[in-house]
Amino acid sequence: MHAGESETSLSMIARPDLVHLDRAPQESGADQARLKLPEGLYTGIWWYARFPNHYAGEGAAASRELGEFEAKTWINGTVQAIRAVKADQESLRLQNEFYERSKHPLETPQ
Repeated sequence: MHAGESETSLSMIARPDLVHLDRAPQESGADQARLKLPEGLYTGIWWYARFPNHYAGEGAAASRELGEFEAKTWINGTVQAIRAVKADQESLRLQNEFYERSKHPLETPQ
């Protein structure tokens, strides 16, 4: 999560000048679990309730190797998504079908 191992590792690749690993152990990134709500229920203050230091995880465990791995994984996923969108022939057809049918809602097969 925010400023934890993964995000800090990515920052070591993208903006190493902003990473200060020596400061990472100065505050706790542990989930404080100060708000007891059912699983999947959130409030506007859920993040602060869990992470009052606005830091989640263990940034001191970050590494350039993990950052490179995370960056390559993200880049490959983005490339695959772009290729899939460019190759897609069905979305536009379905969108046009939807809008055409919405002009005559009572004629839609039930």
